[in-house]
Amino acid sequence: MTPIASRRHTMVLLGIFLGVAALIVFQSQGTPGPDAGAARASRVPLYLGAMAFEWLLFWATVRGLRAHGTPLRTIMGGGSLVRGIGLGLVAWPLVILVGMGTKWALAHVGLDVDADTARTVARVGPHGAVEIVLWVLVSLSAGICEEFVFRGYLMRQFAAWFGSWPLGLLASAVVFGIGHAYQGLGPVLTIVVHGISFGLIALLTRRLVPGMTAHAVEDIVGGLS
Repeated sequence: MTPIASRRHTMVLLGIFLGVAALIVFQSQGTPGPDAGAARASRVPLYLGAMAFEWLLFWATVRGLRAHGTPLRTIMGGGSLVRGIGLGLVAWPLVILVGMGTKWALAHVGLDVDADTARTVARVGPHGAVEIVLWVLVSLSAGICEEFVFRGYLMRQFAAWFGSWPLGLLASAVVFGIGHAYQGLGPVLTIVVHGISFGLIALLTRRLVPGMTAHAVEDIVGGLS
């Protein structure tokens, strides 16, 4: 296994991602819990900002790959787009089942993941037709960009650094989970497990489209349910 980008690029990318994650945690700690006023507040600026960050992260990742001479096809994998989407729709219920099992296990050690998730959805969930459309676009952006960055780029890069695909899978999933630290410990641990699930999908199918599809569908349904 050989690195797919320079070490410097990866460290800068990680620094930006974790720095933004820390800033969100800091801001969320100073934000009061959801109330009637918060529920009526427009989510449009939040959604637009989230999409902008996702695609900037995607662009920065592509820049690092191209600078190193790594073809994007190496990251995305081959095969039919339709088949990839179909595999993702089949994998999505399995990801949900693994997530449910994780929540059940965490509940037995006193971590109420559902309560933390409900609070997050209350703060950022969509209200009204415009916000629902934007939520779907945010979810699609997250599915595409985060799978490209975490499973396409970081998992491969970590695997090359550590000389082990399992360690690359675990390291990328942990970073993925830390990026959601604003949701609380229980959701972070659940998201780490989701990251492992998405990584396994990428490894087993040798392409990113199935994981992108499952990820996007999970986010869409999670915000609208």
